Amino acid sequence: MQKWSQRSSQKNKSKEEFLATKQITVLEHPASSPDLAPSDFFLFPKIKEILKGRHFDDIDDIRSNTTAALNAIPQNQFQSCFEGWTRRWHWCIASQGKYFEGDHGGIQQ
Repeated sequence: MQKWSQRSSQKNKSKEEFLATKQITVLEHPASSPDLAPSDFFLFPKIKEILKGRHFDDIDDIRSNTTAALNAIPQNQFQSCFEGWTRRWHWCIASQGKYFEGDHGGIQQ
């Protein structure tokens, strides 16, 4: 366990150094946060909604149907997703990182 931890730390340091040389700003965020991951709060639910109740014959069938489901999502919904993403940042900050759900009516932006 110790060796993995050291290697992981070294890799992260190398990534940070590389990004710094390219003058890329790195924002800190939780390691895993479904509240802030567009794939979790937007993309996966959309795909599930489209594919719900269907059965597939093989991996290629899954792949082609998933691709069709992605292509069926209108472009303006992706734009709305990212606008919602910024609202989620504010909600997360306002809740001081605590869990929240629903319409967030009690959280001041």
